[in-house]
Amino acid sequence: MHDTKKIYSKIFLLAIIFGALFWGWSKYHKNFELPDKIPFAFTEPRALSFPENICNIADFGAIPDGETKNTESFRKAIETCAEKGGGKVFVPEGQWLTGAIHLKSNINLNLHDKAEIIFSDNPDDYLPVVFTRFEGMELYNYSAFIYAKDAQNIAITGKGTLNGQDQFWQSWKTGEKKSIEKLADMIKKDTPSEERIFGFQDSGLRPSFIEFVNCQNIWLENFFITSSPRWTIHPIYCENILMDNLRVETLGFNSDGIVIDSSKNVLIENCTLKTGDDTIAIKSGLEKDGWRVNRPSENIVIRNTKIEEGHSGIAIGSEMSGGVRNVFLYNLYLDGIDQGIRAKSTKSRGGYVENVWAKNISINIATNSAFQIDSTYPASAIKSNNKKAPIMRNFFVENLSVGNVKRAIVIEGLKNEPISDISFFNIRAKSQKSNLLKDCKNINFKKSSFEGPDKDALFETKNCEYTLD
Repeated sequence: MHDTKKIYSKIFLLAIIFGALFWGWSKYHKNFELPDKIPFAFTEPRALSFPENICNIADFGAIPDGETKNTESFRKAIETCAEKGGGKVFVPEGQWLTGAIHLKSNINLNLHDKAEIIFSDNPDDYLPVVFTRFEGMELYNYSAFIYAKDAQNIAITGKGTLNGQDQFWQSWKTGEKKSIEKLADMIKKDTPSEERIFGFQDSGLRPSFIEFVNCQNIWLENFFITSSPRWTIHPIYCENILMDNLRVETLGFNSDGIVIDSSKNVLIENCTLKTGDDTIAIKSGLEKDGWRVNRPSENIVIRNTKIEEGHSGIAIGSEMSGGVRNVFLYNLYLDGIDQGIRAKSTKSRGGYVENVWAKNISINIATNSAFQIDSTYPASAIKSNNKKAPIMRNFFVENLSVGNVKRAIVIEGLKNEPISDISFFNIRAKSQKSNLLKDCKNINFKKSSFEGPDKDALFETKNCEYTLD
């Protein structure tokens, strides 16, 4: 009898929790008003404090001529500082050439305003291989230029520059396909992650610029980062991340600015980005490997940030098989982009994207669409026979201002898994074509105006339920 009461108590508690969540979403969708405060439980990551120890890399033999390789000096400075319990590894004024820098717990890599760390374009300087994730698939590959694994309380601060010298690495773009297919085949055959060894130049896979794996309490502030070999700032399986006042300018192939990968409790604010691919992306693994790991990206706040150039301004997916939830976008300015805010997936991804709020978004010019949720995104070079449809639901958009786009709103779901529960309030947009709504339900517009070539055809629809008030 006592056990039965416990079971009923648990069922009652779960009913209350799910009821509260449903009530919250019903309230937003009914009233169309979103508060300025973060609409989910979120503890804001803060700037970290470190012991007062200072290890200047110049004291460990580093030479600031931009030609002498200082990898060993960085290593010694970091190890010495860590042995003292942590502190600041200081990079003074000058140009400092180096290979991979591996951070440890309680280390703040601090840059003088006139310091520039220049990373070597010799792949051997990023060996031995390290554990990483490439497009949502685990493997061992070249180290990121700045890398940490299983660390706590780590930071990169100061107004100096990180220069990745991307010209050499960009030449690898065309040869990567063979290695990506090899990695995907390993996953199909259930090859363990530790046996997926890459790190070779023939059809090599480019590393990320900054990459933290399974780390907690990360603080990135004030620096300028440029010329990334591939994804620029890439936390994987991390928690409690603050990125504040960063300037990212990486215009090469696949040079996404910030990629949140199966990580949670992330705050990005006061940043300026100009990239050759998606400026800020949120991901969580690719299909079979993503389902195996099963770690969502969640509790993510992006605010007071300017996007000057890129493919998508904010992109969720397409590798989202581990799930994405609880994302709040606030006070963003976007320009010079192809897509504005975008959630993208395809019929084989599985996973989910849910609970996304966007408020006070200004888009000057976007070549394609201002706001897009797409379950029909073209699959990558990896062929997939999976039939797990992605779930895309619960989006709320308020105060979206759009200067000129091809289509303001694009929502394309799947027949067997329509996109659902999307609310728009106070949208002001100029577009060349009608909004597109396909395979979706419970799509609501209120106090919104759209200017286009045909005012009598605001929406092009197919198998979609929507209201316009």
